[in-house]
Amino acid sequence: MELLREIYERELGLSGRDGSSRRHGGNFWMRRTVRGIIFNARYEVALLHIKNGNYYKLPGGGLKGSESLEMAMQRKVREELDAKVELTDHIGLVIEYRDERELLQFSYGYVGQILNTEKEPERSEEGIEPGSVLSWHSLKDAIGLMEGKKPTTYEGQFIQERDLCFLKQLHR
Repeated sequence: MELLREIYERELGLSGRDGSSRRHGGNFWMRRTVRGIIFNARYEVALLHIKNGNYYKLPGGGLKGSESLEMAMQRKVREELDAKVELTDHIGLVIEYRDERELLQFSYGYVGQILNTEKEPERSEEGIEPGSVLSWHSLKDAIGLMEGKKPTTYEGQFIQERDLCFLKQLHR
């Protein structure tokens, strides 16, 4: 997958450190995740609004065990949207350097279409962040909603930058 962006604390105003160097002496966790721009039958994008953090995010999450990226994306759509998805394309890769959490995160972006269109997808409680609300928006409106929020948490700032990167890449 094409590398779309690397996100550093300094870019987000979270650190004065130079983006070309990493903190030394600590062990960093490496995490692989998937994120999806998932469309319903009306060509609207699924967004989860995280109230306790003031940001929106795309469906997705970390891989479990020996899951492939595609299997993880399908599982996360089942958990978060209560739907089956056909993955139609990949968007690219975003790498996040979360020094404060000693985490190096690789997020792989996908595009998908909901398959079970006889009912509007809903969220299940498994794998859902407490206090999050599912909503559907046009691609342009999804970008506007994210740009209009100022996340109040460390993680939220990274999540918003990452997911905006995926949305804007698809919108080009």
